[in-house]
Amino acid sequence: MPGKIRITVLGLALLLIVGSCRKGEIARNGIPDTFISYEAINLTGQNRLNSSVRLTWYGTDGDGYITGYELSLDNQNWFYTTTQDSVFLFDIPAGQDSADISFFVRAIDNDDNIDPSPAFLNVPLINTPPDAAFLDDRGPSDTAFIAATFFWQASDPDGDNTLKSVELKINDGDWTEIDRSQNLITFLPDTAAQNGSTTAEIYYGNSTAPANTTINGIRVNDTNRVYIRSIDIADAVSDVDTSEVFFFRAKQSGVNMLWISGHNSSITAEYRSYLQANNLNYDFLNFGYAQGANLPVYFEPTVQLIFDQYQTAFLNLPATNFRNAVTGDEKPLIDYLAPIIQNFTDNGGKYFLTTQLTSTQDLSESRSVYPIDDVVLSTVPGSQARIVTDSALVNLTDTARFPALPPNNVEFGVVPMVASADAQDFYRAQITRFRGWNGSSETVAAIRRRNNKISQVFFCLELHRFDETPGSLESLIGEIFTNEF
Repeated sequence: MPGKIRITVLGLALLLIVGSCRKGEIARNGIPDTFISYEAINLTGQNRLNSSVRLTWYGTDGDGYITGYELSLDNQNWFYTTTQDSVFLFDIPAGQDSADISFFVRAIDNDDNIDPSPAFLNVPLINTPPDAAFLDDRGPSDTAFIAATFFWQASDPDGDNTLKSVELKINDGDWTEIDRSQNLITFLPDTAAQNGSTTAEIYYGNSTAPANTTINGIRVNDTNRVYIRSIDIADAVSDVDTSEVFFFRAKQSGVNMLWISGHNSSITAEYRSYLQANNLNYDFLNFGYAQGANLPVYFEPTVQLIFDQYQTAFLNLPATNFRNAVTGDEKPLIDYLAPIIQNFTDNGGKYFLTTQLTSTQDLSESRSVYPIDDVVLSTVPGSQARIVTDSALVNLTDTARFPALPPNNVEFGVVPMVASADAQDFYRAQITRFRGWNGSSETVAAIRRRNNKISQVFFCLELHRFDETPGSLESLIGEIFTNEF
């Protein structure tokens, strides 16, 4: 008889799913007798059963009735039950692709008599290979920058408890075992590498702390493909699944500034001209391309790991809601980025952000992260705050260093802000109060300082609308990044 084989039935040694206790039929000898519904399972080769098997049994008693049953895999260790059928999940021994399971059952009657000749059934099993796959809609669609995040799944028809390992490899690199309890995995290659194959750190879930494992084979500034496979306890290997091909763009060596644009190509070009006029070197992320087609699936950890590589950031973001195709979230970029910016500034990062606030803005995710506490509204129906062409945004701290910014055209429906308690008003708008607008503040920009230097700049208006005076915006941006940051 083979040695004892571990059996798991939906999480217990034996879990009996369906069954009922019924009286045994009248027999002659007064000692219970036991029967398994199958007299034999005559299957061989590839026709064997997989590890999930449904078995039924019953007993008879001549002078009473059946009260229960005992089940065993070795005719020595018994498990009591009152049911008469169950689905069993048998484990095939590690390293084997098939096994013969010995199954015994004996009936117990109302006088506690136990059938001395248990019913026996040989159950022929064969291992079913596991599977593993990437969810392509959650991985890089075309290009990955600095960090590449993937979501994977693996399972085994014989029961996920029979999975032994999950392995990944990148391009021609080595197969690397990963934590099979972590379906979200991010690769962060050596940021010093500018070309060719290199090693990447592995991050699990939303953690920004690397795992102890690294993986080789990823190619920076080149195309890549990731492979996944799973292995079960019988050493059966799944088919290999492959990710979509993606280009991995590396961080530029020595660049410490990140620029993120959420606008279309023409507006993005305007902001590029402001940065280039100051000879600022930056790496660029375009979230506004094709109405958010480049929006990351996972801001945490992907975008967080990107920000971690820089000291300063410039962000021009519209008020538009962007939809995350996986989570279904629809919100403005300042909300997606709020936890990222919080961590960035906590670690000493500095940023300049320009966006558009609206009268219906929900600040629940942004309040306190950015130097803003609230938006300013009027209580007069139909009223409006406007900035006309002979007015401007005026600096409140140092007009010699920070120029006035007149609008290109009349700005309608301006929504000022209330700065947070730890911030300082930076710019106010010379507002025309149309139809009795009675908002309590004209502040449109606030700053926070660290060590007496500006470390955070937040404008609640889109600054590309305020470059009527040639060179004014370039001067403001240059003053912040050159003399403050």
